[in-house]
Amino acid sequence: MAFQKIKQINWMEMSGLLVGVISTVAIMIFSLVLYHYLYDKTNGIIKDEYKLYSTFEKALGLKKGTNVQISGVDVGRVTNVSIKQDATGAISDSALMEFTIEKKYQNLITDSAKAFAIRDQNLISARVINIDIKKNRGRVLEDRDTLSAGKAQDIETVIETANELLGRVNRLVDAADELVTMALDTGTTMGALFGSRALYDNLNRQLYRLDEITYLGKNVLKKTSFLLDTMKTNVPTLISRANEVTNNVGNLLEDFKPLPGQVTSLLNSMDSTVGRVDNLVTDFGTVTTGLQDFMNTTENTLQSADDLINGMSKMWLFRSNIPKHDSVPFVVETLW
Repeated sequence: MAFQKIKQINWMEMSGLLVGVISTVAIMIFSLVLYHYLYDKTNGIIKDEYKLYSTFEKALGLKKGTNVQISGVDVGRVTNVSIKQDATGAISDSALMEFTIEKKYQNLITDSAKAFAIRDQNLISARVINIDIKKNRGRVLEDRDTLSAGKAQDIETVIETANELLGRVNRLVDAADELVTMALDTGTTMGALFGSRALYDNLNRQLYRLDEITYLGKNVLKKTSFLLDTMKTNVPTLISRANEVTNNVGNLLEDFKPLPGQVTSLLNSMDSTVGRVDNLVTDFGTVTTGLQDFMNTTENTLQSADDLINGMSKMWLFRSNIPKHDSVPFVVETLW
């Protein structure tokens, strides 16, 4: 069997094709690398995203690129971790984290939400940031707002909390042991107090006083109860009598209502009568004045007659016929 001679490839002719293929592959690789670079480094070019900031007490196990989740769903990532500085530029012991979150989840994250570190799979898996949201509560956080941070919820935090608790218990036990030692040592004030009957006697006196106060209080309560029972029995009768007296007083006042009008009428009548008496007295005074004038005139007349008689008695013709004394007395002398 005869083999056909393989035609020799002219690489010079294929050089243009090879250059085109290599250029195409290079462009594809460059585009893929550029896509990943823009995906990781830029904000809002590949995805519609925004940034949030949160301050953690400790950033153990958290680094740039750590996933940010809501209910186990990746919604963003940690894009920066730094030591927080205050307004004066002083460095604190807390960590400032920058989160890049996809904007489609923005309406879920409000100022009532909290971010905390957690291990999403098991005890040895990497930490992630979980955002605990309160649906429809609070204001939606905008770009570059601050998200509240909570305490991490993983085994390390549990162990740390348990160690702190054990430390507090250990200090409490030490304090209790010191108190017991002081109580057993009679050279201390507490030991002397527990080693004598002074504390017992004082407590006994206070308990006796408390018992006495309790007994007096019971008597007061009994007397109060008796008084309340008496008031419950007698007060309704008293109220009934008071109501009856009130009704009688009301009726009496009703009877007194026409009396002022009658008194007014009587006073008016008395005023009219007094006016009439005053007029009568005035008229009587007028009559008396006229009578006095009449009597004065009569007296003057009689005096003139008497003078006339006296003159005539001195005449010789009538001297022997005139009596020695007045035969007619004055009216004034005999009238009163």
